[in-house]
Amino acid sequence: MTTIGDVLMVFGGIALFSLSLFCGMVFFSILLPARAAKMAHQLDNNPGRTIAIGAGLLTPAIFLIVLLAALPIQLTKILALFLTLAFLGCAAVGGAGLTRLTTDRIRSSAENGAMALFPATVRAAGLIIGALNIPFLGWFFFAPIILFASVGSFAHGFLSRRAVETPWQRAES
Repeated sequence: MTTIGDVLMVFGGIALFSLSLFCGMVFFSILLPARAAKMAHQLDNNPGRTIAIGAGLLTPAIFLIVLLAALPIQLTKILALFLTLAFLGCAAVGGAGLTRLTTDRIRSSAENGAMALFPATVRAAGLIIGALNIPFLGWFFFAPIILFASVGSFAHGFLSRRAVETPWQRAES
């Protein structure tokens, strides 16, 4: 039987996760402009490939996390928790590329392109997090796609050695 405390705990967890992901996406987008621009360029030019790379990295990781969490040894449960947090951290950093891409679209659609970078970045991250919090559609459709895209763009932005010249780097970084 669920109590009001269980329900409040679930909603509080969702709110805290959303807030921390929002702050992480804004923070890494502003802190790492060249990497965010590289990830945004990859998402803009090869979105299918980026999502496929993220799915290819996350599918075995999720299987390993579930396997480690199911074992009765406490050390494996802690390892599963740390592995989960590591992939969520990678997704937050990779989400900076998606935020940067959305920021550029918001700034280009603004009147005369006069919107500053920080307000556009905050709006872009809020738009992405808002889409993730839509019941059912956001949870089961948008969230996996954005998670795969974020991890895939993280893999391109930090693990690839190829330098990509992007318009964002020349203009603002």
